[in-house]
Amino acid sequence: RQSHSGHAAEALVEPGPDPLVTGKRVLLALGLWLLAAVVIGTATVFAARSSGAAAVTAIVVGEVYTLLIVALMIVFRPRTAQALGLVRCRRADVGLAFAACGGAYLIAAAIQSAVGPWPWSSSITILKAMGSDDGRLATAGPAVAGIIVIRACVLAALGEEALFRGVLYTWLRQRLPASAAIPVSAAAHAAIHGFPAILPLAFVLGLGFGWVRERSGSTVPTVIVHAVHNAALIGWSYYATGWTARLPTWGGS
Repeated sequence: RQSHSGHAAEALVEPGPDPLVTGKRVLLALGLWLLAAVVIGTATVFAARSSGAAAVTAIVVGEVYTLLIVALMIVFRPRTAQALGLVRCRRADVGLAFAACGGAYLIAAAIQSAVGPWPWSSSITILKAMGSDDGRLATAGPAVAGIIVIRACVLAALGEEALFRGVLYTWLRQRLPASAAIPVSAAAHAAIHGFPAILPLAFVLGLGFGWVRERSGSTVPTVIVHAVHNAALIGWSYYATGWTARLPTWGGS
C-alpha cells in the first residue's frame, strides 16, 4: 500500500500481525473502559445527587469519554500514539477531512431528502439538540457549561476518533482491505449515535473520515475536524434555538 506522504508511510498499518494492536488488546481496553465507567459513573451519581440532573449528566458523560481515552492509553502503552493513530500528518490531510465532513452532509441530506425513510428535517432537529446538549446548555451554569463544551469539543472528538479511526480501524485493516475496513468502522461509529434519523449522516461521516485515515495514516486530521464540527454545532444551536433544542422521544425521530 502506498503512502501519499513520506512521514505517513511509517504510520500506515500494513496487513498482517501487529503485536501492538491485537484483538485481545482492543477487547481489554473496551472492558476496562466499561468497568471503570460503570463504577465511577455510579459513584458520581450518588455523590452528586443534590447537584441537579443537568450537572450529574454532564459530569458522567464527561467521565465516560475521559475514561475511554485513559483506558486506551493504558492498554496500548508505551506506543499509545501509534496505536491510536496520533501521528504527524500533512496540512492537506486536514483539508481533506474538512472536505469529507462537508461532503458527508451534502450526501446524507440528498439521500434522506430523496429516498428517506427519515426526512432530513429530522436530522436537523437532532443536530440542534446535540449542539444544545439536549437543552442542558440553556440552563447550565458556567462550570457545567464548561464541562459540556470541553466534553463535546475535546473529549468526544479525541475519544471517538482514537477508538473508531484509531485502534478499531488499525485492527480491522490488518485483516481486511480498506474497502471493507472503512465501512465496518463507519457502521460501528454510526451505531453509537442512537437516533435513526442521524445514522445516515454518522455513517457517511465515518466513511469519509475512514478514507482520510487510510490516506494519511493518521487520526489527527479527523480529530481536528471532529472537534471543529462539534464546536460549530454548539454555536449553531445557540444561534438557532438559544440552546433550547431537545432530543425527540424514541419513536419520534
